[in-house]
Amino acid sequence: MGQLCCFPFSRDEGKISKKPIGIQELINEALHREMMGLKSKVKQIKELLLKPEIQAKIRRELFEGRLINNSNPANDVIFGTTLT
Repeated sequence: MGQLCCFPFSRDEGKISKKPIGIQELINEALHREMMGLKSKVKQIKELLLKPEIQAKIRRELFEGRLINNSNPANDVIFGTTLT
C-alpha cells in the first residue's frame, strides 16, 4: 500500500497532551472559540459602520425619526458626531 500522506505525523499530533482533558479545559476551549467568533462579527460591524454611505443612511433615518417625534425634546439628536 502507498503512503497516505507525505508527512510522517499530522499537524495536530504535536498538540495532543499526555494528560487527560478535563471538563474545564473543554469549556474554556469552547468559550475561546465563541469569543473569537463574536470578536470577528464585532469587527465586521465596526467596518460597516465606518462606511460613509452607511453613516449617511443612519443620519437620514435618525433625522426622519426626529421630525416625526419633534414634540418631545428628549428625542433631539446631535448630528455632528461621527460613528466610530
